[in-house]
Amino acid sequence: MGKPTTLWEAVESEDVLAVQSLLFRDRGCGGGESEKLTAKEWEMKRERGVNCVSEEGLVPLDVAVHTHNSTLFQVLVKAGGRHNPQLCQPSDWALKLDALVTLAGQRVAERRAALLRRARAGLQADADCQQQLHHWSLRQKLYCRMRDRFQHTVPPGPPSHANLMVMSATSLLVTIREPACVATGLVIRYKVEWSNSDAFLTLSGTGYIDDTRNPVYSITGLNTGELYYVKVSAYNVKGWGPPQTSIPACAAPSSWLECNGVRIRRSSLEDEVRKLLEQIREPHYRGFCTEAPKQISPSKRVSVSRSLKQLFQSPNTFVRHLQRGVYMLAVFYTKDKVLVTADDQFPLVEIQCCSTSIMQDFIWLAKLSYAWDQVPCLQQALRSSLSSSSSLLQNRHSVLRAVAQLQAALRTQDIGQVYFEPIKDRQGNMLIMTLKECLPPAYSSDHILHWVPLSHMEKNPSQTALLPEPTALDIVTGHLKEKMSYHRHSGQQAHPGLHVGILKLSSSVEQLTVLVPQRLPNLLYHARVRTNPHVSRDEWLWLQTQGSRSVLGDERKSESSSLMMFVQALRSAITVLLTRLNIPLYRAYQYRVYTQELLQFGEKLSLLLLLPPTKEFTVSYGFMESTQDPGLNIPLTVFELVHFGAYAHDFLGKYCQAWVRLELDAYLSQQALREALDSKEIAVARERLSHVTELSQSLDLVWREVRWIMDVMQCIRSKQGTGTVPLGLVLGGQPPPASVALEEQEHRRDVTTLMPRHLRTQKTLSEYFSHTDSDPLVRYGAAESTRLALAEKLEQHHAGDGCANDSLHFSVNKEVQQMSCLQQSDSFAPFSLLKEDEKHDPVAWMIERFDKFELQSKSFLGLSPVDLRLESDCCFESALEYGNHEKYPHSQHWLHPKGGSGVSEELLSFSGTSTSPAWAGPHESAAAANKSKVQSLPVRCLVEWVTSSKE
Repeated sequence: MGKPTTLWEAVESEDVLAVQSLLFRDRGCGGGESEKLTAKEWEMKRERGVNCVSEEGLVPLDVAVHTHNSTLFQVLVKAGGRHNPQLCQPSDWALKLDALVTLAGQRVAERRAALLRRARAGLQADADCQQQLHHWSLRQKLYCRMRDRFQHTVPPGPPSHANLMVMSATSLLVTIREPACVATGLVIRYKVEWSNSDAFLTLSGTGYIDDTRNPVYSITGLNTGELYYVKVSAYNVKGWGPPQTSIPACAAPSSWLECNGVRIRRSSLEDEVRKLLEQIREPHYRGFCTEAPKQISPSKRVSVSRSLKQLFQSPNTFVRHLQRGVYMLAVFYTKDKVLVTADDQFPLVEIQCCSTSIMQDFIWLAKLSYAWDQVPCLQQALRSSLSSSSSLLQNRHSVLRAVAQLQAALRTQDIGQVYFEPIKDRQGNMLIMTLKECLPPAYSSDHILHWVPLSHMEKNPSQTALLPEPTALDIVTGHLKEKMSYHRHSGQQAHPGLHVGILKLSSSVEQLTVLVPQRLPNLLYHARVRTNPHVSRDEWLWLQTQGSRSVLGDERKSESSSLMMFVQALRSAITVLLTRLNIPLYRAYQYRVYTQELLQFGEKLSLLLLLPPTKEFTVSYGFMESTQDPGLNIPLTVFELVHFGAYAHDFLGKYCQAWVRLELDAYLSQQALREALDSKEIAVARERLSHVTELSQSLDLVWREVRWIMDVMQCIRSKQGTGTVPLGLVLGGQPPPASVALEEQEHRRDVTTLMPRHLRTQKTLSEYFSHTDSDPLVRYGAAESTRLALAEKLEQHHAGDGCANDSLHFSVNKEVQQMSCLQQSDSFAPFSLLKEDEKHDPVAWMIERFDKFELQSKSFLGLSPVDLRLESDCCFESALEYGNHEKYPHSQHWLHPKGGSGVSEELLSFSGTSTSPAWAGPHESAAAANKSKVQSLPVRCLVEWVTSSKE
């Protein structure tokens, strides 16, 4: 036999692959008018084919059910297969299967008799008769097997589990697991019954589940607050099995919105933004940004300041090299390809502005990236203000010109999403990057852009290898995969269900950032509690009442109710989240649960929020624990755009369209009011500004309503703790004790280790050199790499036993002495670089230099006699020689003023272990009086003056 050509042949032979192939072919093939069928019409046509009744009165699903072929059964159900409407009772099936077996036996006997008669008559066997004999022989075996399976089948047992959940204020959800023992028959249907009585004396409703792949049933149209009992039964060809009571046995439809003290947000915000946008587009709108381009009168003289570079630059010419400015870069990518120019570089244009003040407009550009189609409208409005002295309007015009240039070159309005931060280098360049994932279009051969593999850009990362530091382009190329991953993940949504998240903020002088995971940067760090996103009134009330409970002694009551399932799932998810962020348990008990609102992102995703203590929110760099899942610190305003772009894209698009237009209209209206001359122009300008301001305020109210994170931040700042519940009460039990050493270690790690690298280095070195008036590394102009190496060595020392040791001090002092020698060579280079000076005594030459600085032998700026202390080993021998009075008669006042011989002890004991300042003396008053004078010395001097210890 060949491959089955019809659906019934494939079903009767139980060829699952052939059934799938035929169903797919029936959907995809066709010609003529059939090609014009919609997807819904194709689905209806396929259902008619999969439910066609054979001559024997069977449907394809009957074969799968009576042969216990679950795989074939699932394939047919997925294609829309339904049960036989003519045969419902087990007695009907018993008679039907007996009749089919008898019929198949008769057909086989008839075909065999016909072939036997032709053989006796000496005639050639009929091929058609042989084929029919083969088909009926297979059917006879199939019908016999179906009858045997039916006879051994027994009614199914109760479902192993029926979970009841509250889905809304008027609906419940029932999820079912198949019976534990399914070997006696194939379950083909479930029945769900609900009632207000636990004895089910009167049923409130009944429902059936035919799709056994995912047995879920939603009970809708219920009364809020009423208690409903639910039971579930399974069905096979032998009838219904015993019912299974749901767990919990009953539930009342309710919502967390019914509780007191919760924040209820308006649900019609998108409609309000749409109405505002319609008002802006109306003809009687009095703003500057209009849909129809305005014709500028030729008599009006417009002063346009253009640089020579702009005049001689083609609008479609991309920048090849960075030259200390602000640039805009577009990265179009696919799975393994990127779009580049003819020079194999990313499309790059310069933003013609005076300075890097464009950083102030970064958030404006991020919002504009969700409304690229408004660029022509904004450019048209700015043409009347090109002569304005406002740097903000000039920068906006420069940015819009660069955006329009990219749009024209890339042949699309949508040039992608702005990356969450600008890319800067040490050469003074700044890149604002946009990313977009798209299918590679077929560019013509004369076009300036083409697609190249991503590996090609990685092999040639830099075009400026001679520069000491990588440029901004090198940074982009070197971390391109990370930025592409960020953009790809920022558009994905979290799995549906109820999640628990944690808000980790970091504040600095410039901005406020939020910690998000790299795998999903549009949402806070989170862990899923359950697949049901809804929280009932009882569950939310349990969270709220934890704050008023001083002792957790009422746990057993929740064990016998549906609350225990919620509590266990919530505690498990919180534990997973704390483990992922490496937050110690004793510190976790200081966190709080936000109970003012359940954050809902659409209909299938909701978030319970954990808030850090107030002290972690107010510190400069936050308590960012080292996480198992590396995260990103994204500016708060950018995070809001990325978040709403993923979960409320339509709303954000309309809001940004209205915002960019109203914001520019507000600036232009203010400028028009300042430039108005007569009373009529002033009245018109004031009326226009009032109209634009009114619309802007309405839009701001909508934006404030949707910004949930601002309400959360206000709750964190509040010291009363209203709207929150201690996390320790939710977790239950008492917090584990934390030792003093552990707390100090955590504090040092949080405050020091998690600081930015340059501040951490400065703090470490300042603590080590705290016994001196100044850091010698700064005094000698040490390189940043040297400072970093010494700081790492000190941090490793503190991470160990923390005890002082000679080897550590020797290593640090050696670095200081080497820098002192280098400093000396820089200050007194003539005796090493000039040949004619080699014959002079270096020490005598040094004293001569001191005399030029008016450094007298017996007194120096009013100081008492002092010893000369050289910090360089290279001049040590010369200093000893200079101590000889016969050769240097004036040295008695410098090295041993009281007539002593030899060099002072301070000169021989230069060690970093000394705790006395370099300018300390026996008389504190004298030292205090001379401190200001001493600090006026040149920092490049080779010697330090210390009061003699012999006085």
